[in-house]
Amino acid sequence: MRRLEIRSRVAAVAVALIVSLSLVGCSSSDEPSLTKKDGTQSQEFEQDDLDRANAASDAVKDYCAGAVSDAQRVGCESHVTEDDLP
Repeated sequence: MRRLEIRSRVAAVAVALIVSLSLVGCSSSDEPSLTKKDGTQSQEFEQDDLDRANAASDAVKDYCAGAVSDAQRVGCESHVTEDDLP
């Protein structure tokens, strides 16, 4: 009977910990805003990011090919260098 109580308490603590950890960082006030160099809000890439992405090596493009969106792929290709590859 004692083991069942201990397991139940351990399970309850584990669930509470998981819920607490999942809520960390959910506050929108902590999220950075996307702004351009001139301070205006951005919903697109800067031209120098696009240029770096276009000039990325084939190895970097292969590494970034698994991106789930075009934005993620361009972000990867513009910021990853061959030195960063595993």
